[in-house]
Amino acid sequence: MVFCDHCLRNVHGMRIDDSVLCCETCGKVLEDYYFSQEATFVKTAGGKSQLSGNYVMGVRIGISDSRARTLDRARDFMKNLSCGLGVEDNSIVEEALAFYTIALEKNFTKGRKSEQVQASCLYLAYRDKNKPYLLIDFSNSLRTNVYVLGAVFLQLCKVLRLENHPIVQKLVDPSLFIYKFTNNLLKQRNVPVSETALNIIASMKRDWMQTGRKPSGLCGAALYMSALAHGFTCSKSDIGPVKEMLGLLYII
Repeated sequence: MVFCDHCLRNVHGMRIDDSVLCCETCGKVLEDYYFSQEATFVKTAGGKSQLSGNYVMGVRIGISDSRARTLDRARDFMKNLSCGLGVEDNSIVEEALAFYTIALEKNFTKGRKSEQVQASCLYLAYRDKNKPYLLIDFSNSLRTNVYVLGAVFLQLCKVLRLENHPIVQKLVDPSLFIYKFTNNLLKQRNVPVSETALNIIASMKRDWMQTGRKPSGLCGAALYMSALAHGFTCSKSDIGPVKEMLGLLYII
C-alpha cells in the first residue's frame, strides 16, 4: 500500500515492467525509480567505468548483525519512552520501528541524534493512532529543545514522503486534548467541564470561528469559559501554560 496525494488515500501501486510506480486509480506517478536485475555501468568524467544506480535490499535478504542490534536498541528505547508517557502498546512501537527502519535505509540518522529520530518516529505513530500527546511531551522526556525535535520531525516527514499524508496534514482533534488539559488545570478529572468546553468548540466551529485561528486559542478560550461556567475560580494566566502546550506543535 502507498499513499496517493491525489486520491488522498492508500492505494495499491502498480509498477509495470519495473518502471515507475503509479497509482492504480488515477495513474499519478508516485515514484520514478527504475528497477533492474542486471547491473549497468556508465562512464565518469575521467573515463572510468562505474556501477550505475544503487543496490536495493530485497525482502528475503537478511539484515546484518550490526543493523539488528541497532533496531533492537531502537525498539527498547521507544518502548521505554512510550511506557514513560503512560502508553504500553506494542503495536505503536512496532509501527514506529517500521518508520525508523526506513529512516535508517535512507541514512537519515547520519548527523542527527538517534534518540531524537526515534522519538520523532514514535510521535508519528502516536499521531496515526490519535494518541493525546504533543511534541512537547516527548521533548520533556528527552530533556531537549522542542524546536530541535520539531525540526527533526518535519525533516523525517519529508524523508518518508508524508507531507501530504493525513497523519501530518489533518488538524488536531480538540477532543483528544481537552480532557487531559482539564485535569492539568483543575488538578482533577471533571467530565462536565470537558464536555462543556467541547460543546463550545463545536459551536465555534459551526460559526466558522475556527477559520484562521490556531487550535490552541480555541481550546484555551473554551476551557476558560467552561471552568468559569461551572464555578471554578481561574484566571487567564492559569490557562496560559495549558494553551502553550497545545500551541507549541503549531509554532514549530
